Amino acid sequence: MAEGTPTPNTGVDLAAELDAVVRDFDDLQTELTYRQAQGTLQTLLEHLTLTPRESADLQSEVQELTGLLTKLEQAVIQIAVFGLVGRGKSSLLNALLGSDVFATGPTHGVTQQLATAPWQVQQEAIAPEQTVWRVSSRTPDQARIELIDTPGLDEVNGAVREQLAQQVAQTADLILFVVAGDITRREYEALAALRQVHKPILLVFNKVDQYPPADRQAIFEVLQEHRLHTLIAPEEMVMAAAAPLVAQATRRADGRLVTRMARGEPQITDLKLKILDVLQREGLALVALNTLLYADDLSDTIREKKLHLRDRALMR
Repeated sequence: MAEGTPTPNTGVDLAAELDAVVRDFDDLQTELTYRQAQGTLQTLLEHLTLTPRESADLQSEVQELTGLLTKLEQAVIQIAVFGLVGRGKSSLLNALLGSDVFATGPTHGVTQQLATAPWQVQQEAIAPEQTVWRVSSRTPDQARIELIDTPGLDEVNGAVREQLAQQVAQTADLILFVVAGDITRREYEALAALRQVHKPILLVFNKVDQYPPADRQAIFEVLQEHRLHTLIAPEEMVMAAAAPLVAQATRRADGRLVTRMARGEPQITDLKLKILDVLQREGLALVALNTLLYADDLSDTIREKKLHLRDRALMR
């Protein structure tokens, strides 16, 4: 069902259903893949034998492995959002949260700290002068969903952009790639690079409220059938309007009616359903698989660095 089309009232509160998926982690934790991933990571950390010098040089890698184990133990699902500046990434995350947590506007880099909200806001450096914003919701059973906002892909150079994609996407369990119309070459190249990480991706055609219904549908079909048919399946694409502008008429003191544009209710029902579908289909098996595969990469890095450090020491 396209956004903008009235959604039948099913009596289901989608926000509550999202919370229910997270709170269902206790049952999902009995899955074999999940327990295997926890055991493998725990064993890997327990059998790391490092000299004091190696511990200092490999501190960041060991911390990442420890963080991955914590992710499994606390049942963290991470959803990362990518896109160019002006595509509405932060607005989309705010719409999913139901709160204006992420900063919006032409400039990236500042978010609002909420004093009273179930959301924890954290800024994290991923490269020199580049940060991502991580907002997490913790449930009573310590399970957590994290939403990660990244700099616009056109705000960073190619090398940093590749590092950003690798570092964030490797640990994310779901990637939202946001466009606001026909895709550009830079967007296509970034999406192709993210596809290589082999994680679930939803392409979100945002700001559909800015197009007449026939035009938005035509663009959507061009994306599905021509531009992205080799990268994204039709079921991985969805339309949304995170911060739609609607006309509102107000009466002035002199009795005249004046029309102004105001922010309307987000149109993200279809997106929430797509996210629910991924979470319900993959569950913690997805978290375990992503974490375990990334841990394998890290352990190889640690092993290579360790051999290099010892060879260098022998040459002295």
